[in-house]
This record gives sequence, C-alpha cells and structure tokens, in this order.
Amino acid sequence: MVKYDKFKVLSLILLLANGFAYAQESKENTEQVTTLSTIQAGYFEGAKSQTNVVELRGIEKSTATDLRGILAAEPAINFGGGNSTSQWYSIRGMGQDQIDVKVDNTYSDTQIFHHQGRFLFDPALVKIIDVQKGTGSASAGLGATSGAIVATTVDAADLLRDGQNIGVKVNTGYSSNKGANAGGAVYGRFGKVDALFATNFVREEDYKDGSGYKVNASGIHQRGVLAKIGLNFNENHRLAFSYRQEKSWGVRNLREEFDFALADNPSNNRPSYRVLDQETFNLEYHGKKIGFIDHLDANVYQLNNRRLQDGGNSITKAETTGANFNFNTQIFGKHWLKYGLNYRRQTGEAPTVARFATGTHGKDEIGAYLEGIWNFDPITLTTGLRYDHFDYKGTIGQSVSDGAWSPSIGLIWDATHDLSFNMSYNIATRSPRLFDVALVSTGRGGAQYIAAGNGLKAERSRNFEVGFDYRFNDQFSAHGSYFVQKITNLTEFETSRYRGAALQTAINGGELKNRGYELGLAYKYAGLQARVGVAYSKPEQNGSLADIVQTAIPMGRTWTASLSYTFENPSLELGWQGRFVQRSEGQASRGSGGAEVQPRPGYGVSDIYLNWQPTGKDDINVNVSVNNVFNKYYKPHSQRTGINALPAAGRDYRLNISYRY
Repeated sequence: MVKYDKFKVLSLILLLANGFAYAQESKENTEQVTTLSTIQAGYFEGAKSQTNVVELRGIEKSTATDLRGILAAEPAINFGGGNSTSQWYSIRGMGQDQIDVKVDNTYSDTQIFHHQGRFLFDPALVKIIDVQKGTGSASAGLGATSGAIVATTVDAADLLRDGQNIGVKVNTGYSSNKGANAGGAVYGRFGKVDALFATNFVREEDYKDGSGYKVNASGIHQRGVLAKIGLNFNENHRLAFSYRQEKSWGVRNLREEFDFALADNPSNNRPSYRVLDQETFNLEYHGKKIGFIDHLDANVYQLNNRRLQDGGNSITKAETTGANFNFNTQIFGKHWLKYGLNYRRQTGEAPTVARFATGTHGKDEIGAYLEGIWNFDPITLTTGLRYDHFDYKGTIGQSVSDGAWSPSIGLIWDATHDLSFNMSYNIATRSPRLFDVALVSTGRGGAQYIAAGNGLKAERSRNFEVGFDYRFNDQFSAHGSYFVQKITNLTEFETSRYRGAALQTAINGGELKNRGYELGLAYKYAGLQARVGVAYSKPEQNGSLADIVQTAIPMGRTWTASLSYTFENPSLELGWQGRFVQRSEGQASRGSGGAEVQPRPGYGVSDIYLNWQPTGKDDINVNVSVNNVFNKYYKPHSQRTGINALPAAGRDYRLNISYRY
C-alpha cells in the first residue's frame, strides 16, 4: 500500500548513519560520565510540562478503577461523564482525534464510531502512567500533535520482592453507586525466564447523579487481561512477549455520550446490547551496550479492535500493526543522540460491504527521526528532525500519499541549583484519520464510500512553550508553563454522491488554535503534603469557539487541590482532593434545544480518602474513599454541551482491599 518518497527517506537514513558513525568514533575517545536516565529526568521531550506521574504503588493505594480516578489530580487532563467508552478524554482541551493512549508503545488512532469513546484502558494492569502534553519533539512517535497518555504494563519483577521467585496478588472492591471490582495476578521468576498472568473485572450498573436521577444505559461490565513472559539473556538484553485484552459489554446507548431521556426523547438513542473488545499482541526487546548503541528499545505489535452487536451478527473491526525502533547513543560522555524508526498500518472493516466498494479503507505510516540532547552546563539544548510519510486508501480503490519534515528545538537553563527555565518549539504531523469504521457501509440513508481528496495532507501542529521549575530543599516546589499551539490541514469529510450512494471524501478543512497555561505548587513537611494546580486552555477552530468533542472542547479554568497526612505507626494516610472548574460556554449538542451557544456551569467536587497498611508494609492495602462528598450534581466540561450530556456520578462510598504475597 505504501508509496514512499525514496529520496527523502534516503536522506534521513544517511543523516542517521552519519550520526551512528560520529557517535561510535567519539565514544571510543571519551569516558562515560552521564547516564541517559539523568538526562531524561531533566529533559525528555523539549520543555515538557510538569505532570503528576502515577506509579504502581500509587495505584495500589487508590479505589479508582479508571483513568478518570487515577489522573484526578492533573488539572490539564479532563474526562467526560459516564462509564468506560462513554467518557471523552481531553488534554489541554484537545479531543480524542488529536491525542493518543499508548500502552507499551502500542497505539492506534482509528475510530470505530464517533459517538463512542476511542480508548479502552484498564489501569489495574499497568505500573506507571504519564502524560505528554502538547506537540511532541522528534522522538515522540507518530502523530504526536497534541499529547498522549502513556502507560507501561507491569512485569513480574515489579511485583516480586527481594529473594522471592513466586508471588500472588488479589484485590476486591465495592462502590455504593452500583459498582464492584475484583482481580488477581500470579507471577514468578524461573532462572532467566519470568512470567505473569493478571486479570481484573469491573461491574457497574446504572449509576445515580447528584440529583438522584438514574442515568439510562450507563451500566457496563469490563474485563482486563494481561499475560506476559520475558527472557533475560543477561543484564543487558531482555525479550518479552505480552497479550493484553480490554473488553466491555452491556446494554449501551447508540450515542453513548448522550442520555436523550434528559431531553424527553429517549427513543432517539435506541439502547442495545453491545460488546467492545480490544486485543494487543506485543513483542518487545530492550538492549544495552550494543556496540555504539547504549540503549535500544524495539517492539512489534498488533492491536485489534472489534465492536459486536445485533447478537454478534454485526461485527466492526479496526486493526493496527506497528513497529518501533528507538536507539540512544552517548557521545563525548555528556551528550546523547536519539534516533529511530516508527511504522504503523491501520485498516477498518465495516460490518457489511457496499456494492462496488472494497469494504475496507486504511493507511500506512512510516517515520524516522534524529534528536540530539546537548549538555552545556548550565544549558541543555535539544535539537530534532523528523520525517513522516503516509499512504491513505479509500474503499473505492483510490489512494493519496504525502510526507513532511518536522523540526524541533528545546532549551533548559539551570539558573540556580533550585530554579530552571525551559523553552521549546516543536512541529509534528498527524496523518489523516480514517472515517468512522461502523459507518462505512451503512450510514444515514444507505451505503457510504470513502475516498481521499486530491492533495490531501497530514495535519501539522506547531507548539511554542515556555516554563519554569523550582524546587527548594525537597519541601517546596513550583512549576508553570505557557503555550501557544496552531494546527493546520485539519482532516474533515466532505459528503457527495457516488454510484447512487453517499461518498465521504477526506479533505483538509481549516485550522485549530489553542493557547493556555498551567501552574502548580506543592509543599511537603514530615507526613504533611499539600498541592494546588490550575490549567486553562482556549481552543478555537477557524477563528470561532471550538466545540467538536472529537477535535477540541472548551474548558472552564480548572483548579485541583489536595491535602494529606501520613502517619508512620499505624501506617495510615488520610487525605482530601478537590477539583474546581469555572464557568465556560459551548455550542449546544443535537437534541438539546435552546440557544446555539449555551453556558457550561462551573462546579466544585470534593473527595476524601484513607489508605491503611495493617502490617506496616505494602503487602496489604485497605483503601476507603468517599467521592463527591457533598453529592454535587454537575456535568464535566470534557463532553458535549447541552441538557442531554451525561451528568457525573453522585456521592459514592468505595472500599478496596488488596493483598500481595
């Protein structure tokens, strides 16, 4: 399928090869004094905004069963109402067509249906969750225009204690707002081989909002499975294969982000039994000290998404196959070169095939990058260059291809031991997205074909960002950033007629601008911890308010705050967490009635929590929380505007107990 510009690809390959040779020569004449982890800790992707990274121990101390709960302390990340795929994710106000969820460097940007959230993710299976905000640097991978939620799944070594070869972990939980969960894992080390099998179940019935209203068709069952086996050839070489499944099933609304009963029109949403299934097969290699290559991380993966309905007679498929090769080489003992290749093929297969159409449409992408991290104390400079190429094919046999170069530059100045300033200017592209797979063959009024418009180009994002980071005596810290982003060549679909049916043609249809800021403060003394953060963004599409939930969503200024105290004996943590969102405006969603632009009321929600470790160690965790303590009725801003948008859950008492042997 792919037709690449051979000259451009060859040029970058030669550039990479030159970097290899230069790195090898310089390494032979210098002593290694700086580690990659040290450089990455201070500078990973340009002036990366401070993020509340969540690790395994933090997840074990929480009653959360989804990303909305896990990332509640991050003001720049927002989630809509509802459960599972009713939720809409956004980063800095940018919607799911602009962001990704990457797990073990596997990801897809193909949408099955635009009234259904694109991401299936079970946090019980991971050991670390991070957030990349804004446009990524050259090494950030394919389609890094507006950020990503990045997770790494757990290994047996993460759960085994010193001297332990076999272990078991079990957990169970209860939610008063109609929910329960249970899970377990077995894992072990056998010589050079380690293995893990983990599973987690979540059952949620129709929940009640803060007014006592039961939200229609909000109940869902979910299951997560992770099986992983690894082989450590020695301390420098590891090969691992994993299988991961996230599955949900239940009676769901046709348009999951709406409850038309709120607009007195419940029949418009036609609830039916539906199954969503995501399977990921991933082969990973992690190597160190391979000639002039200090670090090599590579993976090859296949990701399959399926939606089953009508008793299994209607199956919609989206399949992704990809590979990533990421190299790191140190030069002169203090600088680093990062270089590599990314490849991804995506196809969508509709449940039925229209006459004369192939039934599938898809795209291929390939990218290569070279990035330098230059340590000139007290200055750290990052320079990068990336080339991406795509080939987009519709259902009528016609295809379009294009490629683009994307430079990036960043700077960190360590003004003092405690204070640093940073700046970055990153450019990245995102290949044109595929049309909703479920609507390819049977759209409104009959069959639909898909075509690529002449001259179709990738979306192109430019992001300028400045920020600071201040840390004093391990007690007080502050960070902040201001960003300006512009995306051109937005992908849109133009409707026409073809052979008596609808033809959806992918075209470039305008631009998206966004600007905003983030600020965070933290204080720690003995067992006391306090945090406060604020985030604001203002996306505009073609000069007007942006309110297309898949692309960009207007958010009220968002504040988060937390206060906790940890006792040593007994091992007990008590805490409060709040999220406060100011008023904003949005365009009314279909079926809402009233004015075209409607206010989005602000809200404030408080949660309290407790973590108790009865043995004084982390083998047993007893977690108790009360979410939405004051039973507030509110609608999150990370979803459509209007009276039929889903309200959030009301007061919820939760209990979770986990044991690890």
